[in-house]
Amino acid sequence: MNVLDDARALALPNHLHHTWARTYFCRPELYFQPSSVDQLQTIVRAANLARKTLMLTGAGHSPSDMTMTSQWLVNLDRFNSALSFSRHESGLFTDVRVEAGIRIYQLNAVLASRGLALQNLGSISEQSIAGLISTGTHGSSAFHGLLSQQVVDITILLASGDLVTVSPATNPDLFRAALLSLGKLGIITHVTVRSIPSFTVHSFQEIVDFDTLKRDWESIWTSKEYVRVWWYPYSRKCILWRAEKSHKQLSAPRHSFYEGWLGRTFLECLFFIGVSMYPPAMPAIERFVFKLQYGWDETYNTGGSEAVQNSVEGLNMDCLFHQFVNEWALPLAPGVAVLDEIDTLVSAACASHEYYVHAPIEVRCSNCSVPYTTPASPFSVIESFGIGPIPGNTLRPLLDYSPTLPYADSKPITNENLTLYINATMYRPFAVDPPIAQWYAEFENVMVKYHGKPHWAKNFVGEVPSGPLVDITDNNKPVLTGSGLAAVFSTWYGGDGALFKKLRESVDPTGLFLGGKDWAIRNGII
Repeated sequence: MNVLDDARALALPNHLHHTWARTYFCRPELYFQPSSVDQLQTIVRAANLARKTLMLTGAGHSPSDMTMTSQWLVNLDRFNSALSFSRHESGLFTDVRVEAGIRIYQLNAVLASRGLALQNLGSISEQSIAGLISTGTHGSSAFHGLLSQQVVDITILLASGDLVTVSPATNPDLFRAALLSLGKLGIITHVTVRSIPSFTVHSFQEIVDFDTLKRDWESIWTSKEYVRVWWYPYSRKCILWRAEKSHKQLSAPRHSFYEGWLGRTFLECLFFIGVSMYPPAMPAIERFVFKLQYGWDETYNTGGSEAVQNSVEGLNMDCLFHQFVNEWALPLAPGVAVLDEIDTLVSAACASHEYYVHAPIEVRCSNCSVPYTTPASPFSVIESFGIGPIPGNTLRPLLDYSPTLPYADSKPITNENLTLYINATMYRPFAVDPPIAQWYAEFENVMVKYHGKPHWAKNFVGEVPSGPLVDITDNNKPVLTGSGLAAVFSTWYGGDGALFKKLRESVDPTGLFLGGKDWAIRNGII
């Protein structure tokens, strides 16, 4: 057989691809789940001969259309082994080389079997390591940056069929491009990631009034190593979750009324009522759910619930059911003004019955103020602050959407060094779309006003600070494919963005990895 026949023999026919949230669907011409480098190289050679484009996909947890294609789609779920473990002589960390299709929950299990753990995680562990890197996934900590900060090196299969390994010391520009590549450079085949000895997470969860959160904004984010806030705007309450690494014994898990099928279905039914039957019920539904789940009286610094969990359960969270997600990164320092503006929008829309938002609105932070061009010592951060990461690298990805902020160096971390992430989730109960266009347009106007940029993998719809970001038509029917970032890409990403496009064109001159080309054009990647 020739190379085209070899590739077709690897393909799975009639595959229907969709996002986890079932917000987008496509039927690629060919769908591949290779299990070896040889098979990957066969697919690349065949796509070149057939003049087809390749799109990469993992768990599909991006709710946007970025992985949609009518041509060839590659998934690495069968290319998912842990290959080697290299323990540093200091005993502080172990570098683990893995095949890039390994899901984070699989990697977590492999590490746990050896007494190791990732020192920082995002909200979920369903992504592949390649997908986690390629989209700029982050956790929630004033002492940790993007999850890609744990990456030591990356091996990429280029359009030429060649494998190249990049790191802070070897081709650092291409490494910075690969740290947030959006799948447009090539196929990430292998990753070396830095792990540390396993730990438990000792957390404290408190009810905080919205006004209290704003009052103590300056101190809350650095009060523990890991901090998350869930904001319930109609209740004017927040859940403040703060945690630190620990070696304490595991405790009983926190109770949740929606942890089982019955409670989860009940919650989804409530959202269904607010989306499809009687939208003005949403504020009352939010207050009812908050009180049922947490209680009502403020417990900030006076009580709340305490738990010790393993690191994965402590740092991950339950995303509940299918959803649209609009998340932006902006400086943390003006966060109170940002929340006040969002609060004003939500309150006014509720009073006029224009739209209703879903809760919680997630508020998190990260420390992305790393040295941008020179790697730091693997021990510098932990020595300076006592807590925090032993980084695999301290290079800023070229397409990092977090703001450029002062590097803390050896000084105490303050809000001036931190990135704020605000996530406006809108649930799709029983696959029913909520009206999001006006809410998301107004939300994005605030984000842009405070120098924010959207998470590449989420449902952003517009790009300019003046006027509506999206046409609001058809009774606020969701509009998810707005004009994108093309008009502002050069302004927002400057020299780094230009370097990314130059590198992308140099390693993929024929556009082999431009599957989903419309998305790439719309957002200024090409």
